[in-house]
Amino acid sequence: MTKKNNYAGGLNNYIVLKEEKEVVFYLHNPYPDCLEIPAIMKQRFPDDYKSIVTSDLDEFKKYGEKA
Repeated sequence: MTKKNNYAGGLNNYIVLKEEKEVVFYLHNPYPDCLEIPAIMKQRFPDDYKSIVTSDLDEFKKYGEKA
């Protein structure tokens, strides 16, 4: 599990949920940063993982509790 806790936003803030095979990104202002997510997913995670993007800090923290 990788968990970043500075909550500043950006592509370095993500939580990996291994059991669900999901990567949750917190992007305060999603566009245009979200355009880089497919390349990051391809480089860092297996093909069967999916990405989720949220701009809601409280929702991101809830995902962190699941990790």
